Amino acid sequence: MADDPRPDWRLLAPHRPVPPGDDAYVARPIGGADAIASWVVAGGSTVLISGPTGVGKSTELAQVVPALASTRVACLVQVDRMTNIHQLSSDTLLHLLAWELVGYARDELKLAISSDLANTVVPVTDDLRAVVMASTSGLSAVRAAVAEVARISQQGRVALLVDGLEKLRSGMDAREIFDALSQLPESIDLILVIPWHAAFGGGGEPILRAGERLHRVPVLDIEGETGIAAARFMGRVLASRLRCAAPLSDSFALLMGRAFQSSGGIPRVFLQLMADAGTYARVKRAAAWPDESDLQEAIADQQDSFRRALLPGDTQSIRAVIGTDGRELDLERRIRLMAQGILLERARNGTVVLEVHPLAAPVLENTRA
Repeated sequence: MADDPRPDWRLLAPHRPVPPGDDAYVARPIGGADAIASWVVAGGSTVLISGPTGVGKSTELAQVVPALASTRVACLVQVDRMTNIHQLSSDTLLHLLAWELVGYARDELKLAISSDLANTVVPVTDDLRAVVMASTSGLSAVRAAVAEVARISQQGRVALLVDGLEKLRSGMDAREIFDALSQLPESIDLILVIPWHAAFGGGGEPILRAGERLHRVPVLDIEGETGIAAARFMGRVLASRLRCAAPLSDSFALLMGRAFQSSGGIPRVFLQLMADAGTYARVKRAAAWPDESDLQEAIADQQDSFRRALLPGDTQSIRAVIGTDGRELDLERRIRLMAQGILLERARNGTVVLEVHPLAAPVLENTRA
């Protein structure tokens, strides 16, 4: 079945994005890093990335870094790993961008950063990765960092790729963050993952720049020819993360196909189902590879997660908009249900409609309105 007869299912790591340039990365059949990078290289300096939780936004954003490396100093800033995103101020964010850019240029690219710029940023603690700036604003720090890095680099241009902002709550703090980002120089390419309330509008966030592009990392289709291609992609992702050198057995391939259909086309859900099924196999039967009963256990766990995510009124509201574009659904509920993956956008017959996640459908049928 594979070189290792007892695979380590923890390697699937459903919640861990693939780092930039990692061999475990598998290119998406549609809407991935290549599409984002191509837009930027062609002159689209601002790309806003959205999509449901677990669809692969962070992984695709990370892979844009090597795709842009020959033409830009592409710096990935994972804000949610550096500080508490719910306590993030606009000035702190700009300080973090400057800190990461200077560190990346100096430590990774080996550029000769001036002492004046290097001394501008002082880390407070290694644990929190918080920063303070010596008598300068965050905006001034970013401008100084970008100007120097662009000047001394071979590429001559800087791209900032910002991850983690999808966790921002709607409100004044989010608006201040977007307003601060809108003040960054036009010479910077800005690619960032944004929250659902910003993707749909209605959250009050300003337009960052004229001509900005909203790039949705789509849920993969599970039907037709595109569904076949998506299933193959998911299989390659699993084999890559498990480090399987040999072909998987036909019976396991069928199990993966069942997990793919049950995932609704969301990579994280697929990987979680397979990881949980593998764990059940080992715990219940001391078996190396899962079977149908193990996958059923994993499916039941995911359905329970959907059940707990539903709030009063959700069931009736969902039933009313299935097969429509969802415009009649109140914005707050629509954002929450789509971000959780309970409602999925699908392209059907040339239009985009809402469908229920295949694992959430039985939950809705057994839930009162």
